[in-house]
Amino acid sequence: MVADKPRIGVFSDTHIGRCIPRAVGELRRKAYRHAFTQAVNIFIDEGVDYVIHAGDLFEKRSMTPEDSVFVKEELQRLVDSIHDRNGKEVKIFAVRGNHDGTYENNALDYIRHPLAGYLVILGDNLLRGLEEEHVYEGLNLAGLGYHPYISGRFQEVKPSIKRVFADKGGLKIFIVHNFVEGYHPIPPGTPSHNLIALGELADLGADIIISGHYHGRLKPQTVDGAVILTPGATEAVDLSDEGPFGVYILEDGASRFKPVKPLHEIRNVKVSSRDAVKPSRWFMDRALKEAEAYASSLQGRGVKGILRLVLTGLTEDDPYDMERTLTSMLSEMAEGDPGILYVDLVNRVEAVHQRIPLPALGGGLEYASEILKPLGPSTAEALRIVEEVSLLLDERASQRTGLLTASDRSPFVERWIRILESEEGG
Repeated sequence: MVADKPRIGVFSDTHIGRCIPRAVGELRRKAYRHAFTQAVNIFIDEGVDYVIHAGDLFEKRSMTPEDSVFVKEELQRLVDSIHDRNGKEVKIFAVRGNHDGTYENNALDYIRHPLAGYLVILGDNLLRGLEEEHVYEGLNLAGLGYHPYISGRFQEVKPSIKRVFADKGGLKIFIVHNFVEGYHPIPPGTPSHNLIALGELADLGADIIISGHYHGRLKPQTVDGAVILTPGATEAVDLSDEGPFGVYILEDGASRFKPVKPLHEIRNVKVSSRDAVKPSRWFMDRALKEAEAYASSLQGRGVKGILRLVLTGLTEDDPYDMERTLTSMLSEMAEGDPGILYVDLVNRVEAVHQRIPLPALGGGLEYASEILKPLGPSTAEALRIVEEVSLLLDERASQRTGLLTASDRSPFVERWIRILESEEGG
């Protein structure tokens, strides 16, 4: 029996199957599974009535069978444990993230099975132009899976979402997996068509808006009476991500953050000469000192960790020679210290005689937009190809070459040929 004011567990961006960086791939894969298990344990301890996952359950549409079995077993454990303890029939709701495939080819289909009546995948019917409504005891839900052109698509489906919430009782929650402009810090180069404006969410009629896709936890914000919430990831998706990571518990109009204890610690350290020009030895000495201090800290606390060292500044020496030497020294140090699992060296030191001013363009798509401008009316289609190739590379790139196979490339080649032929004809 669900309470009048249900208790809801919320998490997102679990990225099961992620194994980056490759040097410690299996260790990172275990870390994401560990975080997922810890999240499930929190939901069991809290005795939630409902669970919401806001997208990117998996790292890739083509996850391993072990990954899908792991998720199914953990979700079943969650449902069974709460039922055995409280007699509650828990429902689990999920939307599709960009790493979960497309609404025609959805990774979440792998965790559906006839006996999993507790699992509800929402949001893709709306993107297909169909009506979709999810009403449960004390709860009304609407959602949207990831869409690369969400700005325009959201305008098309917004009336359907508003109808879901109109004149309904219970808690009304909208779930989406895209960046929200005006709330999320938007990565450089993100095109405007890939964003939902915060103001567009204000008049949906929802009480709570849950947004996945952004990996950091953000402070809840109120927009015209609706609370927008970003739970962030359950584990550092990139070594540069800052924690803590965890889940939210929603109850009686309030949200409580519950941290997930990671499988291993990640420490980010910067060594910078600022605007001063320093010899390569200066950077190496300080980097080694930081690594030794971190190793000592791990030993004193009895834990294991990954160190990410970022070098920035200027040198008259060859920064690449410095990087090769330092990488070798750090690897040797890590091999002799059981506490340090891996040292990730990020070398951003510039040689002063090689500094070249670059145009102030943001990310890959902005560069592509500039390069493809001569295509005129065909630019939009060319940019779609660039974005689709990028998404497919995430899912199906060769582990050996990092490239797509000939069969995967073929449809894109044909589309490029049509664009070039149309330009020649014009």
